[in-house]
Amino acid sequence: MDLPSSACVLLRSVRRAAGLSQQQLAELAGTSQSAIAAYEAGQREPTVPVLDRMVRATGHELILEAQPDPRMFRLTDVAREVAATSDEHRRFRLVLEFLRGAADDDHALPLLVMAEPARTGDQRYDALLAAVAEDLCLREGLRPPAWSQSADRVVDGFWWVSDLPSARTRALVHSPASYRRRGIMIDRADLEAA
Repeated sequence: MDLPSSACVLLRSVRRAAGLSQQQLAELAGTSQSAIAAYEAGQREPTVPVLDRMVRATGHELILEAQPDPRMFRLTDVAREVAATSDEHRRFRLVLEFLRGAADDDHALPLLVMAEPARTGDQRYDALLAAVAEDLCLREGLRPPAWSQSADRVVDGFWWVSDLPSARTRALVHSPASYRRRGIMIDRADLEAA
């Protein structure tokens, strides 16, 4: 049976499927008919244990399931995708897509950056993901996640993200501190244009 998502619809559905009246369900579940009516009308929201007791009284089993939100793109997802491709253009595009999505996302920023991303196999991207997390958090007035402060998430020397002389000059002047201290030289305007 495909179960509806809200408790009131779920309870009404399983009660009717069991052929029970509200009064009969109340007796089986050890509650009152008025409580069942209030739950089914959406006037009261049962706790999970109460809902489970009522559903079991109908001869059904309540199964809760958590699934990843397909609309959310976290830094852990970026790291996994970066590690899975050798296409340099695609790798950097993934980071820029994350930045664009984080600005438009209705999920809380800490949820997007808190979990430590797996290593990508490329020191530059490991450092870049740490810089992204730190910079976004600082711009929002939040404490960056501890993993982003790891001393091994830095580039040996410098990574000039663009080879264009004009872009290098801008990066030298306008590279955000979170990026610069990790050896990543990129103009903030290039990050914000994402």
